[in-house]
Amino acid sequence: MSSFLDLQNGFYNALSQGLGFPPGSPFQLIQPSTPLPDGTTDSDLWAYMNNIPPFSLTQNYIQSGGNKFFSDYQTLMSALVPTVKVDFRGDIGPEVFADWVVYVRSLTPFPTSSQLPQVFFNWAIVFYPDVANIGSSDLSVIVLEPISRAQTILSFYTTIPPTPPAWTQGYATLKNQLANAPSQQFNVTDVQSNSNVSKTWTQGSNSGFFGLWGSSSSSSTQSETYASKGVSLSASFSRILTFVPSPGPWYDSGAMGLAFSHKTGNPWNPKSPVNWETTFGSNGNMQRFAGSMIVVSGMSITATSLATFSKADQQIITQNSGAGLWPFYSTGGSSGSSTSSSFNESGAMTTVITSPVNVPLVIGVNVISAADYLGHAVEGAKRFAAVARAA
Repeated sequence: MSSFLDLQNGFYNALSQGLGFPPGSPFQLIQPSTPLPDGTTDSDLWAYMNNIPPFSLTQNYIQSGGNKFFSDYQTLMSALVPTVKVDFRGDIGPEVFADWVVYVRSLTPFPTSSQLPQVFFNWAIVFYPDVANIGSSDLSVIVLEPISRAQTILSFYTTIPPTPPAWTQGYATLKNQLANAPSQQFNVTDVQSNSNVSKTWTQGSNSGFFGLWGSSSSSSTQSETYASKGVSLSASFSRILTFVPSPGPWYDSGAMGLAFSHKTGNPWNPKSPVNWETTFGSNGNMQRFAGSMIVVSGMSITATSLATFSKADQQIITQNSGAGLWPFYSTGGSSGSSTSSSFNESGAMTTVITSPVNVPLVIGVNVISAADYLGHAVEGAKRFAAVARAA
């Protein structure tokens, strides 16, 4: 008899293969797949990229309130020590610094780090001419050193009131790209027949997934009954897109790469409880990142279980179907998405999930290890270190 874990693993294999991902691809299924209709903010979308993915084939999105990229990055930067000591804030004074932060926050687009010295000079020469030269000179030194540069940029986001982190592409870009994305479909006669996930990127680790309906237990009576017999699945997506937004100006890959490439010593502050192991180690909070999002629209899913449900179980399932049903737990509402279930005379259950063509649903992310995410930055950090030593 199959368990619900077997069913979930079989669905993971069917979906990843049906979408054309090569074996072993670092695809992570996200549940629930909540529609993102017009009116969705960029911040709502970027929250998927801000999540640090767990080591699991499935990410329970509504329960993933733990590690966040931006807050973990902020903690990391506070544990690093720059190789240069420039007191920019002290040199220009707290009042000027506060006004400077407000000014930079008002700029669209946000200036790059290399632009900061000239931007400061142009602003200060008008409002605070006495510190225009010293401030610009300080920033010219700061932006050449990865840690001081990263900490300076981050101060624009963390100074009260804090500014939410942004990524390079938002909801409008997602909608435009999704409208031109290709379609995909697949059918599986017996989902549980291919439930071996030992060769996936987690070697089989899969936790935190729902049961038959949203937020239900996978070990509930109804969930176990549903998975006890064969389950067939038919899936089609009018559009499927790999969406790749990158962290915005708040993020400095050079500083992250420098930290990752040195397990001990500089740039780590020996007095800080935050170190390489607590950040990138086996129990670290930044072992992996969401490199891209898998977004679909025009979804049509039909899943049928051959298991027999009693009238009482049928009533329980119907009462809870508003929370969304396996496998995507997509709820209805103003987005136009719908989920329905029906039972035949034998008590076998069929679920139909649909969503409009113009409403995005995030069904997964591609997970990247810290080593791969920071690969190019690590090489750059090594070159910087070599130049620093030669100097």
